[in-house]
Amino acid sequence: MPPTRRSLRNASRVSSDASRALPTTPARPKNSSIHPIDHTPVTTNSDGQRLRASQTSTGQRFTSSGPDQMPSNARRDEMDPLLLAELAGRVSRDVHGFEDAFFPASDDIRELFDWAVDASIYDRSTSRWRSWPAIPNEGNVLAFFQNTVDNVLLRQLNANAGVRSYPYVPSNSLLIRGGDCRRKTDLLISTYIPNAPALPAPDFKLDFITLRRNRYDWRTIRVIGELKANPDESDSDSTLAQLANYVREIFNAQPSRRWVHSFTLCGQNLRAWLFDRSGATTSRLIDINAEPELFLRVVCRYALMDSTAVGFDPSIKWLWNGVERPYDPTVAHALAIAPPRRSPSTSRPYLYTPLGPVDGSLPAKLEIDPCPLFNRRSIVTRGSVCWKARDYPESSKSASAPDARWPYVVKDQWRAAERPSECDIISSMQRSDRQADLDLGLPEYVGYADHTEDGKPVDIITTVRRGCGSIPRPPCSSKPTSMAPPVCTQPLTRGKKRRSTTEEQSESKRFKHDEPSPTCNNRIFSRLVMTPFGRAIDTFTTITELFEALRDAIRGHRTLYNTHQILHRDVSLFNILIDDDSSRPGKGVLIDLDLAIRRERTQATGASHRTGTQDFMAPGLLSGNPHCFRHDLESFFYVLLWIATYYTVPAGDGSPTELRHQRVKSIFDACDNMLYRDFSLMAVMKAGFVQSPHSFEKRCLGVLDDDMYDALGPLLEQWRDTLYPPGYCIDYSPTSPDEEGDLWQRMIDACQAQIDGLGGR
Repeated sequence: MPPTRRSLRNASRVSSDASRALPTTPARPKNSSIHPIDHTPVTTNSDGQRLRASQTSTGQRFTSSGPDQMPSNARRDEMDPLLLAELAGRVSRDVHGFEDAFFPASDDIRELFDWAVDASIYDRSTSRWRSWPAIPNEGNVLAFFQNTVDNVLLRQLNANAGVRSYPYVPSNSLLIRGGDCRRKTDLLISTYIPNAPALPAPDFKLDFITLRRNRYDWRTIRVIGELKANPDESDSDSTLAQLANYVREIFNAQPSRRWVHSFTLCGQNLRAWLFDRSGATTSRLIDINAEPELFLRVVCRYALMDSTAVGFDPSIKWLWNGVERPYDPTVAHALAIAPPRRSPSTSRPYLYTPLGPVDGSLPAKLEIDPCPLFNRRSIVTRGSVCWKARDYPESSKSASAPDARWPYVVKDQWRAAERPSECDIISSMQRSDRQADLDLGLPEYVGYADHTEDGKPVDIITTVRRGCGSIPRPPCSSKPTSMAPPVCTQPLTRGKKRRSTTEEQSESKRFKHDEPSPTCNNRIFSRLVMTPFGRAIDTFTTITELFEALRDAIRGHRTLYNTHQILHRDVSLFNILIDDDSSRPGKGVLIDLDLAIRRERTQATGASHRTGTQDFMAPGLLSGNPHCFRHDLESFFYVLLWIATYYTVPAGDGSPTELRHQRVKSIFDACDNMLYRDFSLMAVMKAGFVQSPHSFEKRCLGVLDDDMYDALGPLLEQWRDTLYPPGYCIDYSPTSPDEEGDLWQRMIDACQAQIDGLGGR
């Protein structure tokens, strides 16, 4: 007699229990704020390549094998290779026009330099700052910043120009708070300095010794610096990786940040860096002694940057003593930590956005919750961030109501310029006679557009990088900024490595992943507003709720495809929401049209992403077949299998499901361990788990907990039998809805049959 499915599963459980080598999947804290509304495209240069259920120190979900969402307290040896791979080909060094664009010359700086010469702080005869140390180790350089930069030059600039600057402070003693990993920098500019007067304060004199034991917070850091004694470290992999680690933390802690400024000072060679969602650009190497005025332009400009210059989104506003200004979350956090004696009157952040599909509609003023629902941690990525929003309360009484509804979700992101705008896809869905029951399972998009400022699109090349790099830099500076000889700025190039010479050994330390003049993959900033505000599907409180959400999301997918002629292409755990709005029909919502295309499109976009989220991608799609509607339906199957594998059955008291503590060896781990990320082999591996009923029972259902097997096993079996009938092959020719148009309804009917038998459990 052939073995039954139950006996196969029991046999599998015995073998599974015998091998517990995989890491534990930690449990999510109860009542944690989790609402991921985005996706993770499979790519070698962007977000995480692999989804793994876990948590960060803040309770947000993350992936475990990519720089987007590495585990909390990840070590440098784990993060550095991932970050270097993410930045591969996306670092533009010695960019023409960089210094003038971000650190323009000014009369104030010229006056400051002349004063420094007259005060014998800079010696023209030797072309040297008098207090610059002969041995530029970390301690000596920090002393230079304290005694010369902060307490002399910046104080004089404050007095001459009537401005206030943010001082440089040491941060090399203790780990910085609020991060996803254990990190500390060498030098930084922070809005808040512990145990110091309210900043910025023009008359505050710094004593680095008293600041050494102070712990800073990533949420208040404006600019970061890395100090090294060896001048050859300016272009090393290690230095780039260190900066990338810091920048990743800032993007995570400050989600409205468009770019991050940083600098390296290796020996007396200064390099200014700008990191954005397309990679990094840099100035040429600046000898701070040979080019003192340019050095002043850089260090003073960093200290004087306002919220927009430092990189915050100027379209997000707040009121400061009744005056509307761009919102600065570092100031907001500093005021919350230690408000000054005369604390300024501030409001919650808000933005203006048109609501409605009609062009020219009056912008609505929406209050946003500064704690995002979801944001990306990667550097080179769409930088998706989602905020919950509501109509801005004009009265202070309304503003203080903590229980006011948040009916909207605002989604900001930097889409690849090669991809069609999600807003264009959404506009094609709009109908004047839209009825919620006709679009069951789909959200309502009430605002959508590529963002503009002063009537111009906001993009990386023009807005963020200010056009730098469009003209090749000349081999050498034609006119130095001081009396010192000109410094050659020709970019280094890679040649054949000859280990016998010191020069070639030093050259081998350069970052091998970037070319001398890599092109920028331009990105365009877009914003959309949708309703309702829902819960992620992995927070279901009953099995019935889970099945209802999946059922309605499949209905939404069918409507999207057949009515709106749109193929979603990214069905995943993150893109199915539970709708708690009782006024709307249905329970589930399928969101996120970032990767959606119109059905008639036949050509690829040219973007460097394989479309979908790897764990939930169909084997046929992984093997290279064109994306079709069937692949999306298979993704619903893998979402349910993922939940069954990594989650528990809810307790039934209204609390959401939890993540399993048991170590599990599953189909997802097997695919994750594929060598060199070979997607063709991954497709074969994945198909091997599900195509045969015998293998599926043993290798997929066999690792489930008993209660989860009883709850989700029957629906998984029905969906598997529907999607992988006898004779199915991953290399089949994609079918049309005319041939397999009943797949949607068969999956929906299977869901409904399970719902009917649960009685609300």
